[in-house]
This record gives sequence, structure tokens and C-alpha cells, in this order.
Amino acid sequence: MICSNCGADIGDNETACPYCGAMQYENSEQKYMKDLYNLNEGMEKLDKNTRKYIIKSTMKSVGIVCAAIAAAVLAGSMFGYGSYKSMYNSSHNRKEIHQSLDWYNNNIGELNSLYEKRDYAGISELTDSYKGSSSVLEKWSHYNFINIYDYYYKRVADIYIMVHKGEKLSDYQFGTGFEESLDMIYFINNKNGYNYRRYEGCTAEEKETVDGWVAEAQNYLKNVAKATDKEINDMLNELYQNGYYDYKLGKSYEESFYKKYNEGGNN
Repeated sequence: MICSNCGADIGDNETACPYCGAMQYENSEQKYMKDLYNLNEGMEKLDKNTRKYIIKSTMKSVGIVCAAIAAAVLAGSMFGYGSYKSMYNSSHNRKEIHQSLDWYNNNIGELNSLYEKRDYAGISELTDSYKGSSSVLEKWSHYNFINIYDYYYKRVADIYIMVHKGEKLSDYQFGTGFEESLDMIYFINNKNGYNYRRYEGCTAEEKETVDGWVAEAQNYLKNVAKATDKEINDMLNELYQNGYYDYKLGKSYEESFYKKYNEGGNN
């Protein structure tokens, strides 16, 4: 079916558009009537006194809920109508959705081709040009995987290559590798984190690739920064107390381990 607000092609049973969020009134009404029918059918199976009690309690609850809804609607009408119109019903919003869908339809073939070639940097470069609604791009089956690549591996990939080649790292390169490696290990261990849900949304093959990136991160910290397992665990506990990398404290660690890296000794 077609969204009544933005015109996007959506599922036949959707009660709200997954792209612009607008309610699909016909489907919502059908769902409401179906739920009401099921409720009535269940009520018929109860004895008379039980039905009376439930009806009385239900009507009381309905009255309270209706009053609350009326108050909320009034408040929403006074304070939120302008924002709602701007977000869901404006011509700008509909235009953005259509432009996003056009970009997606025009580039999905290239995205899949780059993915098959494992050219993740090429995908990242292509999606960097995307300025549309994120809800459209998220429909791509490999979005979760590429999101992890962009967020964690992209900045450090070239540094890992330099390490494999035996090239000397500058203090900036070392610090970037140090921070990003810790970020990657923290992300994979933080199973309640938002980005871990991205990992769970990956295919088995994609998870294997991400696990390989994490192994590279561990190798960097152990064999380049010369950090022990205990030191890595201690840094993860200290640097991510608020769920994010503590740059000030992290800088002191980076400088300390970079000094050891230059000396070629063990920390």
C-alpha cells in the first residue's frame, strides 16, 4: 500500500509509515475494530455477573482514559500541532522521503556490488553522499554491518595495515589506533549497548568479519602498545565509566604506552 502522507510504498498491514511515521488511519481503524471484536467475543464466554463486573470496571477505566486522552489532545493541540505538521505533514518531509527513496533505488545496485567485492570503504564513501532520511537507508540488509565499519573500523584500518607492514607510527597514528582499538573491544563486550544491537542484526558471515576486526584491535593493544590483558581490562573499566571514552584520561594512557612503543620495551 501507499503511505497517505509521504507516498512511500509500505506493507499492507502497517498502521504507521516506517519512513515518515504518519498514522495510516484505515489500517489503524481496522486493527481497532478487530481488537474490539475479539474483546467482545471473549466477553460472551464469561458468566453474567462476571461480565457486569468487567463492564463496570472497564467503563470506569475508559472514562478515566478518555479524560486523560482529551487533556493530552488539548495540550498537544496547543503546544505540539505546529511541530507535528512540520514533521509529518509538511511538503518538505514528503519531498525528503521521495528524494531518499530515489537515491536508494538509484544506488542499491552499486551498494550491493561493492558489498559483494568487500569494498567497505567504497560503500562508506557512497553513503557519505546520502543526505536523506536515515529510515530509508536502514532498510538495506547490510546497513548494520556497514554502520559498525563506519563507526569503529574505518578510522583504524589503514593503521593496522601500517602495523602489518612494520611501518613506524606517529604519535597521532598510535593514539588513534589505541583509542579505536579500545572502542572496538568495549563495543563487543558491552552487550547492553546500542551498537551491540547492530552487531546482533548482522549475518553470521558479517559477525565473523567483525570478530576479526576485534581480534585485530586486541592484537594492536597487546603487540603494538604492549598492554597486558589486565591493563586492557583496567583501561576498559576506567575509560568507559560513563559509557564513552574518557579522552582526558585516555590521553595520559596513550602518551604512556606510546613512550613504551618508541622504546620497544614491554609495559
